[in-house]
Amino acid sequence: MSRRPTNAPAPALALAIAIAALLGPACAPARGDAYLAAMTAGERAYHAGRYREAARSFDDAASQALRVKDRDEARLMQARSFERAESWGEARASYERLLADSPRGPRSERAEFELADLAIEHGDADAGYAMLLATTLRRPSHGLARNALKRLIQREEDRAGAAGALAWLRQHGPALRGTELDQDVAYHTALLLERSGDREAALRALVAAARAHPYPVGSLTDDALFHAAELAASLGRPEEAIGYLREMLAAREPAVTGSYDREKFDDAQLEIARLYRDALGDRAAARRELRKLYTDHPASILRDDALWAEAKLWREEGRSKEACATAARIARELPDSRYARCAHAICPSLPAAPRPCADYILRELDGAKDP
Repeated sequence: MSRRPTNAPAPALALAIAIAALLGPACAPARGDAYLAAMTAGERAYHAGRYREAARSFDDAASQALRVKDRDEARLMQARSFERAESWGEARASYERLLADSPRGPRSERAEFELADLAIEHGDADAGYAMLLATTLRRPSHGLARNALKRLIQREEDRAGAAGALAWLRQHGPALRGTELDQDVAYHTALLLERSGDREAALRALVAAARAHPYPVGSLTDDALFHAAELAASLGRPEEAIGYLREMLAAREPAVTGSYDREKFDDAQLEIARLYRDALGDRAAARRELRKLYTDHPASILRDDALWAEAKLWREEGRSKEACATAARIARELPDSRYARCAHAICPSLPAAPRPCADYILRELDGAKDP
């Protein structure tokens, strides 16, 4: 029986190598040496602060590009280089050329927003804001659209107050219905209602915005519910406020370890405890909710605040055993906490820490209820 030499590829491997050799150049992106060299030179000059030299190199790269996306990227970098050089007219011309050559290209939407900014900052501001509005209505899915909408609302509020901005948003907002800015319109409508003095209408609008765009579809759902809770509390309805916070936390997603916590989750849990403690006077419920923050939000930076607040509640009620156990937990499990060296102040039977407790913590121990 003949043997294949040990350094010869197996038949399947040999076939794969032959196919790769045949198709490799055709499958690899064709960018061109001249384009790459010009882009490299442009990037080198850009990072060295030689912006006009960079603009020339990026212009050369655009003319040498073999792909539309490469040409548009070079033209975008040329415009940015002119902006860094404070050559606003040339920057504008570069963006306009990008749009003329590639009206539906991968960088065209960005160029439209940049042109509006140039007009606002270095030209006719009124025309620039009109361009920004038109671009936002036309490109609501672009990453710059959300901030653009906020800027447009702020400008109207600066010009005509919250009521004027609200009227403006009600005029233009319907054009964004069903887009990625739909919830933004609803959320900002609520904030403008609040700033106009109608807190009840603002509260209803916030809750409606959150429920119409539940997580994960809504990017402002947590903000809306959290602020709705703040409004409800300010209107003297703490139970209602707690309901909104619980509604927000109900969407908590399970993860491999514990749960995936979004930005405001631990704040919401802490606020529930505060409402029970301060607004409802239910100290037992407050302690329960504080401990829940510690146990259920393992990545939160508020865990030590929660335990400290719980220990203070036990101490205020004369429950020294529970106060000592909670203070000891801080020292044992959260040794880097600012409260770890204050455990002795809560429970004198615990050993004093090598470093003294901060004076401001000692002063508030028997005074303010924070956190």
